[in-house]
Amino acid sequence: MHRKVTSLKHQKGSMLIIAVFAMTALAALGAALMQITTSQSDTTTREVLGARAWLAANSGTELAMARLFPLAKDANNLPAATCSETPVVTNFGSAGLRGCSVSVTCETIDAGEFVQYHVESKGQCGSGAYQVVRVQESWARGISE
Repeated sequence: MHRKVTSLKHQKGSMLIIAVFAMTALAALGAALMQITTSQSDTTTREVLGARAWLAANSGTELAMARLFPLAKDANNLPAATCSETPVVTNFGSAGLRGCSVSVTCETIDAGEFVQYHVESKGQCGSGAYQVVRVQESWARGISE
């Protein structure tokens, strides 16, 4: 019995060391999990803003194509196509693209018998560290007369 008492006296501070080590390990694990969560949140934010910027750029391309090839009720009296090399900027206010803008440029290229159009649409969403830009390029061939 005397041996048990002696061995307990030698282990008196070991529980404190084990508790401090366990707390330190759990704190490090918690800090690592917080870093992973923050990183995933940033990635998700950038992914959503990237999709919105792509849709803004796509809307700009569609707008440019509507200006190049306008619809009319009278086929003999078609409106003239408009193509501007100076950027046309549109800021969106609708719920899906609020905070986004698009800049559209159009270049007319004479290809002999017909005309080609090069449309570049640059959609931008977000601000500061979370600003995302997507660019779409489209080519169109003009209607021959």
